[in-house]
Amino acid sequence: MKIFYAADLHGGETAFRKFTNAGKFYKADLVIFGGDLTGKMVVPIVEKNGVYTCRYYGSTVKVKKEKELPDLERNLRDAGFYPFLVSEDELNRLNENDAELIIKEKQIEVLQEWIRLADERFSAAGIPCILIPGSVDDFYLDELINAGSFVANGDGKIIEVNGFEILSVGGGKPSVFKYPREFSEEDLAEKIEQLASQVKDMNRCIFNIHIPPYDTDLDQGTLYDDELKPVLDGDSLATGPAGSKAVREAIEKYQPLLSLHGNVHESRGVTTLGRTICINAGTDYDQGLLRGALVDVGADGQVSYTLTAG
Repeated sequence: MKIFYAADLHGGETAFRKFTNAGKFYKADLVIFGGDLTGKMVVPIVEKNGVYTCRYYGSTVKVKKEKELPDLERNLRDAGFYPFLVSEDELNRLNENDAELIIKEKQIEVLQEWIRLADERFSAAGIPCILIPGSVDDFYLDELINAGSFVANGDGKIIEVNGFEILSVGGGKPSVFKYPREFSEEDLAEKIEQLASQVKDMNRCIFNIHIPPYDTDLDQGTLYDDELKPVLDGDSLATGPAGSKAVREAIEKYQPLLSLHGNVHESRGVTTLGRTICINAGTDYDQGLLRGALVDVGADGQVSYTLTAG
């Protein structure tokens, strides 16, 4: 069976559209998404006297013709931002509660469209697709992820495809960012244990767990302090393990055939824990690039893989 895996697209429009075509492009039998569908930020496009201004990535962009707005909005969407067109007067009247409502509305609006598009394309290709939420995907989005008529929300489930059991657990562990879907290590351990105890054959089981195993090549991320500022190590950014001990212990205990992860964007790679091949496909969603992993599982249980980008 050939599997295409990707994660951490964070609202990046071009990267997600590529994802919905990836199964067909790579001739996969199954496509798995490992969490973090939604973007993290709304970027206001502020209108004043017919000039539209927005600020992102430390730069200021001005548009003087309304017909140029779609290009600006497209660029923001490709970078994983949610564009919000607003007058200067309206912006000045918004409060913190308004801002929370706006990002919620934008997340819902875009995710509804994404699930519809994924349903359409994977159904047409006849390729099953399993999705899970990541740490940034709030619980109010579960209804939308569950609404797919063809794509399936695998979170907290074991889904069988072509004789393989896909065990999926979304969300992350506690972090300084305080993302909405974070669980204690104890809760993560319990979630995995409840599912793993139901697996019929670990030799044909694939873990799809958003957060990677602790202290491996898959979880080395930039360290941040309590004020969300990167920690420095001399002239460089300090890095360290950001994965889950519960996930590592579960992999070492149950030794599934394959374990797929995301969450730590910069730690793209492959490692082994015992006999289990573990993969973090990484991400460059804000560049419009789809990073993924193409995994081929032979009838004899042998696993071969290629990290992809395109």
